[in-house]
Amino acid sequence: MKNSIIKYFICSLFAYTLVISCNPKLGSQQLTKTNTAKHTKAIVKVQNFDFDKNNINKISGPYVHKKSLDVPHDLVGQNKWFMFEGPVLENDKIAYRYYADERHRFDIFAKKVPDLVMDTVSWDYHNIMDWGADVLKVGNSLGIGSPGIYYKDTIYTLSDWSAKKIEVIEDGDDKSTIRTTFLDLKIEDHSFTIIQDWSIETGNFYCDIDLKVENGALPEGMHFATGIVKHLPNVTVGQVGNQLYAYTYGKQSYHNHDMGMAVMASSAYEPSEITNDLTHLYIFGNSAKGVKYRFMSQWSLGIDGPKSAMDFQTAVEKACMTIE
Repeated sequence: MKNSIIKYFICSLFAYTLVISCNPKLGSQQLTKTNTAKHTKAIVKVQNFDFDKNNINKISGPYVHKKSLDVPHDLVGQNKWFMFEGPVLENDKIAYRYYADERHRFDIFAKKVPDLVMDTVSWDYHNIMDWGADVLKVGNSLGIGSPGIYYKDTIYTLSDWSAKKIEVIEDGDDKSTIRTTFLDLKIEDHSFTIIQDWSIETGNFYCDIDLKVENGALPEGMHFATGIVKHLPNVTVGQVGNQLYAYTYGKQSYHNHDMGMAVMASSAYEPSEITNDLTHLYIFGNSAKGVKYRFMSQWSLGIDGPKSAMDFQTAVEKACMTIE
């Protein structure tokens, strides 16, 4: 009896193995269940030819993904050479981009689906589609969380550089990071190199920015800065532990829907608000060698969209709790 049971088990195991080996589709489905956990993506895609500022709308074939890219010094805005005009970080909740040309401003792609779809959508992203839409009008402001340098009562964006390099340094299941190096960034008579690491993790509506001055510090009197476009006149500020935050909420999306935008950072960087016509502007008084901060947004029509300012504030305060 015992030998019969063993013989039956061996035969059954052999038959199951034979079915799997003869049906690759079934076998791949079994593997897929444990190998499709990727929830973030770093997208750096350009046309497979040199940028031509005299033909900025040319699209001659598929976009090519780049792990490393030297930004053309004559790159201009509103070009179709660079997919989305710059790099994108996406997760299962939201996506952000920055313009790769001299503007270097962050923008928001609000999503209605959790799938990683941004490198498959068309240039018609200003209209609300099944996947979502570009929901922020940036203009000449700092958009959402764009980096700047405050010097002599003036805010400078990271625009005047001798070379700018974009690198995908992490494109993982749960976290993706894009590094941007601004070589010989010029602010008036000063020049130095800035490194920006920009990261997104799965399951969150926020991104992290880590700015460093390579081999030194900002010249005396300069401070890193960031902020939120002033589509709404009022900003709400608060604190969770040693993390400070500022946010706006209301009808401020590109399509005039409710949306929240926030920036947050440790009080150790001594953030303080500075009056500015275009941006709710915050400078970091203690940031000579660098600064880390976080920005986030939620669109009322998007995934887990907040229904009130208090809903968004709750999400912001929760995000503050996880800052290292």
